[in-house]
Amino acid sequence: MPRPLVYGNGRLLIAFDRRHRARDLFWPNIGYPNHLLGHMMRVGVWVDGQFSWCDGEDWEIDQRYAGDSLVGESVWRSWKQGLEIHVKEAVDPARPVFVRRFETTDLRGANRTVEFFFTQNLVLGQSDVGNTCFYHPFADAIVHYRGPYTVALGVRCGRKGTGQYATGIIGFSGLEGTWKDAEDGQLSGNPIAQGSVDSTFGITAKDAAPVEFALAVGGNLDEALSEFEAGWTDVFARAEHECTTWLQSLTTPQLRAPASGVEGLLSKSLLIVRTQIDETGAIIAANDADILATNRATYSYCWPRDGALTALMLHKVGASDFADRFAEFCGRISSSHRPCFLQKYRSDGCLGASWHPWILENEPTIPFQEDETALAVTAVMEACTDGARDVAWTNFAEKAAEFLVEHRDKDGLPLPSWDLWEERHGVHFWTACSVVRALRSIGDRLGESGAKFHAAADQTRSAMEERFFDSALQRYVRTIGDPTPDSSVLGGLLLVGEVPDERFKATLSSLAADLRVTSDVGGYARYSGDYYFRVTESQPGNPWVISTMWFARALAKTGDEAAAKTLLEWAVTHAEPSGVLAEQYHAITGEPLSVSPLTWSHAAFIEAASEVFAR
Repeated sequence: MPRPLVYGNGRLLIAFDRRHRARDLFWPNIGYPNHLLGHMMRVGVWVDGQFSWCDGEDWEIDQRYAGDSLVGESVWRSWKQGLEIHVKEAVDPARPVFVRRFETTDLRGANRTVEFFFTQNLVLGQSDVGNTCFYHPFADAIVHYRGPYTVALGVRCGRKGTGQYATGIIGFSGLEGTWKDAEDGQLSGNPIAQGSVDSTFGITAKDAAPVEFALAVGGNLDEALSEFEAGWTDVFARAEHECTTWLQSLTTPQLRAPASGVEGLLSKSLLIVRTQIDETGAIIAANDADILATNRATYSYCWPRDGALTALMLHKVGASDFADRFAEFCGRISSSHRPCFLQKYRSDGCLGASWHPWILENEPTIPFQEDETALAVTAVMEACTDGARDVAWTNFAEKAAEFLVEHRDKDGLPLPSWDLWEERHGVHFWTACSVVRALRSIGDRLGESGAKFHAAADQTRSAMEERFFDSALQRYVRTIGDPTPDSSVLGGLLLVGEVPDERFKATLSSLAADLRVTSDVGGYARYSGDYYFRVTESQPGNPWVISTMWFARALAKTGDEAAAKTLLEWAVTHAEPSGVLAEQYHAITGEPLSVSPLTWSHAAFIEAASEVFAR
């Protein structure tokens, strides 16, 4: 299930699914650890002697952000219960605090008393072992803690605080948890539990009085309670102001697109991208724990490829400070033992889980994707401010630059590595394009001393024309020895950035014919026969936002602006009402698949929209 609402400030991130249940909670790093990991925080109501969880099927859920901000303004409506609840929520832009306000309308006009219940199944530090939760009477808060992670939660309604509470065991010895206790409208009052624990608390709202909720985190009990006590005031105003101020600071005039739907998604995409960036500089691919159901791993890592492309985009819209921080992160994860990056990294700098082997065909090999190193160097050369660039050059980019020159065959093509989709080992067009872009960027930045990098870039580019263009197919192929139609070829041509020639146009035409999703869903597949989340043999694959935006940019470059704008509107149509974009969409139903929001999807949309509406 997608994450239509996500709130974050670089240290604290909380994400909700379509039924408005909190499913992901990260602190103190974005991406790790996840203190919910797909478990849930839910809200229920007791009215007229009946209980109802507000994520049930009898509730209509409309989730949105308010204007150009990441302040949520959602509506829950149940005709069965005769209630409409307006939910306003935000993460404080500067503190590890999340606040919510619930305002109830009685659709029956009876002004009934409503008891709100809040339940949370936290797995602090991504473990259900050794947790403790207890009611703190002096702070009027429920506290969960484990090691260096403490979460304090509570409610207020006017001057009244928590009305009832319960702590207990969940998912162990057959115990279901305190959420079950809430369904009769009365909680046990058990004050403390340890091990695999959950908690529930309630508050009574009379005369439609608003209910306020706060969640605060800290490294210990005192820190969490201090943030909890201070975190209730003016959070919405500060969050709205911070979002508006940042958007107004962006200097690129291309952001004011004439199509209202595109303009709105631009603003939302920029704000959503920010939520996925840790204060360490790590740009996380996606934070959506539901992907655990297919792979027992997540996208909550920084791929240097995704991060570099996002940093380059942010630089284009006037936010180079994120590129500087990304460069600092790259310096921290670089290794003195090798000049290239491995597949992915956690936001704390630890190496991420991987499926790339260190032995191929019985030979030892370093499992890396060369495009990730090349693109990171490109981001340093093109997107960083002078001081950050100098530091990054010393820390990792200089060694990486030499590696890019040396790691080529006699014709100038990169030696084999993994492709950008992380599925095939070989010599790839996209990888070659990324190396050309990096070498040119290095040469441009170094001036006279960069001549060898320009020469290497020219040699590689010439070899690409000779060895990747298939005259019979009239297009470039994705990998030497593999002519499968692949949108990354188009992405590679855009990376190189040359004026479209006849080969560019022929490749675009050929790939469009092979990768267009012909169902009503539309868009373009990643490559022909894509197996990942494949749903039908009648289409080349599911449409991806990334590949569809590459087609939009390529069409615009060749003069077909109308078609390019249609593809931008495709993204607007498929986004959640909140503006969240998934990685890919079901080729028949159009439902989001894999993870959402995907940072690269939003970065690709922003870049495409900026280019198309610059014309």
